[in-house]
Amino acid sequence: TYLNVDNEGDFVVKSAPCPFLGADNFCSIYDVRPSDCARFPYTDEDVLLKRPQLTMKNATFCPIVFQVLDRLSEGS
Repeated sequence: TYLNVDNEGDFVVKSAPCPFLGADNFCSIYDVRPSDCARFPYTDEDVLLKRPQLTMKNATFCPIVFQVLDRLSEGS
């Protein structure tokens, strides 16, 4: 298998970069990629607010998650 479950119960790829990332920097299994990959970074789902630890972790490496959180905080 190519996934592990981390301390927070999230499925994560065992290696970085992803074993399905091609030399061209594109996903080699894009048409049949796992649903988590298709849904990432979850900015349009309730995961954003219901799983704050995951959201904060994603914000450290995904610029769009950071921007969404930044804009949400501006509205507070």
